[in-house]
Amino acid sequence: MSPAPAAAVEYSTLVLGNQLGQGGQGTVYQVTNKKINKTAGGGWDVAYKEYSPPVLPELDAGALAAQVDLPGTLSAEDGAWLCDHTAWPAAVVRRNGRPCGLLMRLIPARFQFTFKSLTGTGTAVRKPANLEYLLNPDAYVAGIGLSVSERDRVLLLADLATTLDRLHGMGIAVGDLSPRNLLFTTAPEPGCFLIDCDAMRLRGGTALPQAETPDWQLPGGEEKATCAGDVYKFALLAVRLFARDQTATDPVALSTLGPPLADLARASLHRDPAQRPSPATWAEQLTAAAPTASAAPVAPAVPAASTTGRPGRPGPPRNPAPAGPVNMPPGKVAALVLAFVVVLVVVLGALAESGDGPSTTSSRSSAQPGVSASPSDGWSDEPYEPPSDDPLAPEETEETEEQKESEEPESPSASPDPVADAEVGSCFYDEGTDTTVDLREAECTTGAFEVVDLHHGTTDLDSCDDVENSDRSISSPRNDLVMCLSFLSADGDAYHADQGDCVYGRKAGAWDTQACETGNFKVLAVYNGSDTSKCDDWPRYNYWKKIDGPPDADRDVLLCLSMNYPDDIGYAEMDQCLLQRGSGDSTTHTNTGSCSTSNIVVSGRTPHYGAAAFCRDNGWTTWQNPSFPDLAYTVCFRWK
Repeated sequence: MSPAPAAAVEYSTLVLGNQLGQGGQGTVYQVTNKKINKTAGGGWDVAYKEYSPPVLPELDAGALAAQVDLPGTLSAEDGAWLCDHTAWPAAVVRRNGRPCGLLMRLIPARFQFTFKSLTGTGTAVRKPANLEYLLNPDAYVAGIGLSVSERDRVLLLADLATTLDRLHGMGIAVGDLSPRNLLFTTAPEPGCFLIDCDAMRLRGGTALPQAETPDWQLPGGEEKATCAGDVYKFALLAVRLFARDQTATDPVALSTLGPPLADLARASLHRDPAQRPSPATWAEQLTAAAPTASAAPVAPAVPAASTTGRPGRPGPPRNPAPAGPVNMPPGKVAALVLAFVVVLVVVLGALAESGDGPSTTSSRSSAQPGVSASPSDGWSDEPYEPPSDDPLAPEETEETEEQKESEEPESPSASPDPVADAEVGSCFYDEGTDTTVDLREAECTTGAFEVVDLHHGTTDLDSCDDVENSDRSISSPRNDLVMCLSFLSADGDAYHADQGDCVYGRKAGAWDTQACETGNFKVLAVYNGSDTSKCDDWPRYNYWKKIDGPPDADRDVLLCLSMNYPDDIGYAEMDQCLLQRGSGDSTTHTNTGSCSTSNIVVSGRTPHYGAAAFCRDNGWTTWQNPSFPDLAYTVCFRWK
């Protein structure tokens, strides 16, 4: 008996609540009028994922329907397990008879946590417990409200390894296995929950083209979304979870748990997929290592101040930015600086009185009064009022009546408040230091920061996280608002390009985003910093461009790029089959993926333009962008 066809729901029947998230594939909303799995204590809450218009042409409706059908084809035990451990697609949503999205289980409450601001200000909020939070120093993890021990980390990995082993047994490869798609809990016991399941590969079929998170790619040329590929990325996760680092790759980080796990990671990172061990082997070794790992959670501590890159982009290897949302404590930085100054003044004063030290003078900073900031771009405009016993407070002396009468009353001068008067489109220069903000109104020109959004009634720096092109968030308790600022790079608006955008410019000039067309570049990946080796493993990578960011932090952007050649022959390799159609200027070459549907075979290739002699008696085609002659080609071919 064949299973029932995939469940389908009409979009018009949905009552949508709050927007829960937005990504490259679409937007997720809460559904307020539907439940799934009603046998489970009244049912589970539902979320709706609506695919964005550019994604819909690439959607394989049959593969998505197969995913929805899967639980009904499994045993009752396996079906219940799948739905309890993943946000597996529960129904296809249609609009005007065509698929437009899917329904899935809302993230269970046990995989959320109460996020606390590191500044100690603002209201604590509930957030999904993404594993990316744990790829940071212990002080940060504890400071935002997570209580995680070394043993918890081991058991989380063991649970994930068991989950992968069971998914692989069902014919499911996760593919984009990265901490953004993994949630965790430590109570009542450590466990994981997988999201973005419609991007997984089921028995060779995939509803959407396979994508990979930057810094979590497979070795160049390896097939995506396979069981062996999942093991490779699992090993990266294991290394980074214990290195507290989002880009680490050295298995030595696992040595504290014993040599067998470090050796297992080395084997799992082997470039030959056939040499990698199974998830079951990982689960066995991790379970054995758990009893000896410390069960004591790391106590909260004040994290060291650090700079952060743009949201969603990996930091440089030498100083990676925290993977989760960051609020650094500007108040604590200012307090430490003040304490140092107090001690210094006392010491120098004592030296001056004794005649053994130099006499000194000091002047106040030209920074905006009452405003300080950490390198993470938050600020506090609470003025500092010295206590009566503060050595920096003015010395009280008795005045004669004549002196009092001769003094002119001091007229208070109103200090400018650029935040209160700011509007979307206002621009500022920041002339402050690493620990102090000093905003000066400016023309909207290169080197300035432009206000791209304002959030009133909050001081939560995270409110800028989803604002397009926001690079810096500034909070003002005095005005109860947050400004989202976008840097205007002298190198062009390609500074804000994202993966999949197209950009172009001269080699030594400004670069801007453009509509994708022959002769410009497609962005394969975006990184902070200047380590161009990060681009090497991206398929079709052939050029990089660094875009300068603000001078006060390591915020330069590295774009890994691929030239948009006229057609598929631009990236064709030796002995590759292609389908040639047309003639003259209208000739096209298409990679059909099969030699049986092709009519030519590539017989040679040279990075020179017009090199017909290179091809001898074979057919040939050539192309170049004169501004980038080193990316030219002449490709030779023979007829099948």
